[in-house]
Amino acid sequence: MSEYRIAAAVLAGGRSTRMGSPKENMIIEGDGRTFLGKICDEADACSGDCIAARYLSIRRGQDLSREGYKAVEDTYDDIGPLGGLTAVLEAAAADGMDAVLILACDMIRYTENEIRRICDSYKGEDILWARTDGRDIQPLASIYSVKILDECLSQAGDGVYRLRDLDKRCKRTGFYDSADSPAYENRNDPRFVKDGTL
Repeated sequence: MSEYRIAAAVLAGGRSTRMGSPKENMIIEGDGRTFLGKICDEADACSGDCIAARYLSIRRGQDLSREGYKAVEDTYDDIGPLGGLTAVLEAAAADGMDAVLILACDMIRYTENEIRRICDSYKGEDILWARTDGRDIQPLASIYSVKILDECLSQAGDGVYRLRDLDKRCKRTGFYDSADSPAYENRNDPRFVKDGTL
């Protein structure tokens, strides 16, 4: 068990025009679970072990719930994952968490083993970037300290919405180098979605 209280937050508030329907509701072919159900199942397997709390990051007005998860509405409308991260960090700080592992709901090959490995690697950094192939940062599967809430708010106020840009505002960042690059494939990526089908 880590000395840090790390929460998992599943990002389920994004919109996908490429998929033709809300991505959290997309069914995984040959599996039967939704995208949201699959990634939550992986986080659930780590609950009480390396994951101390679970959140669903949703857009304002979105009606979505899952047992064992606290639904947290985005702080801002339509600024992408930064809005979700800001709201989740605020909720996690209030709940006594040290950091939050952000997980995009459409990374359907991501596993509980990856959750355990990145959580075990966390040493209190402002951001622990997941990285694949030694170079590709994966902001939608990285750990963010609750201490960077002010930096997130400042960046949003400046109109800069890319999570990668938080690196410029944070003092202490690190890298978790994954040996499982396929786990980070984003099913909303145009390479995997053609005419709204997977």
